[in-house]
Amino acid sequence: MRMSQLFAQLLSISRVKACLRLNLLALLMIICVNTIVFAKDVQTGSAVISHLNDNLLATMKNAKTLGYSGRYKMLDKVIGDTHDLAKIARFSVGRKNWGEMSEQQQIKFVDEFHRYSIATYVDRFNGFGGETFKTISEQSLPRGRVLVKSLLRSPEYGVVNFDYILDQDDAGKWKIINIMADGVSDLALKRAHYSDVIKQKGIDALIAELIEKTAKYTAKK
Repeated sequence: MRMSQLFAQLLSISRVKACLRLNLLALLMIICVNTIVFAKDVQTGSAVISHLNDNLLATMKNAKTLGYSGRYKMLDKVIGDTHDLAKIARFSVGRKNWGEMSEQQQIKFVDEFHRYSIATYVDRFNGFGGETFKTISEQSLPRGRVLVKSLLRSPEYGVVNFDYILDQDDAGKWKIINIMADGVSDLALKRAHYSDVIKQKGIDALIAELIEKTAKYTAKK
């Protein structure tokens, strides 16, 4: 083999190695960037509850200026961001009742449950009297869920302890699926009442009840 041919082959091999090194470096950079973006997007259960508390407090402080419609618009956004209302709606009627509902009834029930839930928040957080929120702790639960403890200090009502159970939705975001106030489960109360209404009168009667309750809240504005 001539010297020129040997040199050409060595040069070619060197270029291939250099190309491989550059490709590997580029791949590592992509992995690092994606890892950084992913880490930045990761939520914690505590962060979700702090976000909820901050917005509830802001709504309370600006309640008069916002009015009912302003509070509804503000809380509709934050409740949607922090609660999995569709999942709560399903849990609240129980698996058996949910399975026996038609698709149209399921859609209608979730829609009215959503409106009722927001209206309830709007009615309860309608003014400010020196209240403060504090997120206390977060701990892991079975089935990949987390429990976040928080409290509300009110000059009028004292301290109310809130335990939030959160689960990840299909997008991997932590969402509230149950709230316990001083140890009393909101989901358990709803399931007991909703199951009784469905048993006695049917799902359409329950949907009508939610519509009526939402209308009463709206009438207070």
